[in-house]
Order: sequence, then C-alpha cells, then structure tokens
Amino acid sequence: MHGARVSGRTVRLLAIGAVTGLAGGLLGVGGGFVMVPAMVYLMKTPQREANGTSLAVIVPVAIVGATILGRGHQLDLEVGIALAIGAVGGAVLGARLTLRISDTGLRRAFGVVAVAAGIVMIADSVLHAVGGNVQLAGGLHPTGISLWIMGLAVGAVAGLLSGLLGIGGGAVMVPAMTLLMGLTQHMAQGTSLLVIIPTAISGSITHFRMGNIRLATAAWLSAGGVVGAVAGAYLALASPDAILRLLFGCYLAFTGLRMLQAPGTRITQPTMANR
Repeated sequence: MHGARVSGRTVRLLAIGAVTGLAGGLLGVGGGFVMVPAMVYLMKTPQREANGTSLAVIVPVAIVGATILGRGHQLDLEVGIALAIGAVGGAVLGARLTLRISDTGLRRAFGVVAVAAGIVMIADSVLHAVGGNVQLAGGLHPTGISLWIMGLAVGAVAGLLSGLLGIGGGAVMVPAMTLLMGLTQHMAQGTSLLVIIPTAISGSITHFRMGNIRLATAAWLSAGGVVGAVAGAYLALASPDAILRLLFGCYLAFTGLRMLQAPGTRITQPTMANR
C-alpha cells in the first residue's frame, strides 16, 4: 500500500515535470509558473520548498530548451550575456529574501508579477494583430552601452524575482526583450532560456544551503521536465511569433490569478517552512 502511494506520487511528479518542461520549451520560461502552484496545491509542498525545488528543476529544462532553440539560431548572445550578469546576482539576493517574507506574501508577489506580465503580453499581441506593426514601446531598439545598461537592469530584476519566487525569470525577460529591446518573440524566448541556466543555478545553490530543495522530488520532476522541454522547444520553432506571444500572455495571466485567489483559503494551514 505504501508502495502504491509512492508510485502515485511519482506519476504526479513526472506529469507536473512534463507539463512544466512543455511550457518552458514552448514559451521560453523556466516553467516555475506551472511547477510552483502544482507543488503547493497538488503535492502540498511548503511554499519555500516549492520555490527552491522548482529552481533546481528549471536548470535541466532550460539547458534542453536553449540547446534546441540555439540550433535554430534563435539566440542573441550579447543580450543574453548582459541579462545573465545582472540576473545571477539578483537570484542570490532573491533567494535570501525568502527568509524575510511570509509564505502568503510570496504567493501574492508571485501572482502580481504573473498577472502584470501577462496583461502586457496580451495587449502587445492584440495591438500587433490590429495595427500591423504597432507594438507597446516598439520603437525602442537599444544598442551599445544603452543595450548593456538595459540588459543589466532587466537581468537584475528577473534574477531577484527568480530567487524569490522559484521561477526562471523568463516572465520578466521575454516581455522586456520583445517590448523594450526589439527582439522577436522566438529570439527572446531562446535568449531567455540561455540566461535562465546560470540564474537558476545561482538561486538553487542558495536555496540548497537554506534546506529548501527536496532532491528526490527534484529528480522526478526533472525527468518529466526534460521530455516536456524537448517537445515544447520543437513546437516553439514551428509556431508563428504572434501565436507564441498571445499564448505566453494568457498563460501568465491565468496562473497569476490562481495564485492571487488561493492564499485566502490556505493561510491558516501550517507548513514546515513557517513553523
């Protein structure tokens, strides 16, 4: 009976990992917006452990996705390096800040970030469809020093949220690259996955030292995640830019609203993290 229970848990973890990987490869994100809510509400994992374990799983998912999109020449290396430098430091700081913010506060922060990013992406895709070349902040195409300053700033914000919320940071980086830096959706997603690798590694190390990562759980999620990421990345290469942008926005807004609604019924439940 105990074996059946473990088996059922393993199947759920593999399924969560596969959906996470699919979203990550398809949308250029680490997949934390899928994985963290699923771990908290389906697997009853404490929020901090969900955030830390999510970051560990995001590493192999991002490596697979970035490799496939890189082969399709959907990467901007200069933008990626600038973002990565800012993001690595931000991720360590964000992971440390989880000690100072309550579980409920983390969920609400997670939800607000997701909804805001989703609305921007949906609005941009609608404007693009209605007005042809019209895009939010579409006139910005920074180069040289301005590109590096913007890249470092966006990277730092993405890294901070990555360490704090257990996401890869793609929810910040992809909209910033398409809306503020002039990259196509495909190019932004490939570059995002590349930047997510060092960001998630640095955040994971900090979370591991704080005891927030369940290694066995991470292993099963990663197994499903890698399979999903392969499928998602090839789907992304075959999908039109506008469709990807709309999917991305809807995905972020929906998951964000779920995270904002749920805490009210769960505040009183004790977890290992807030004891």
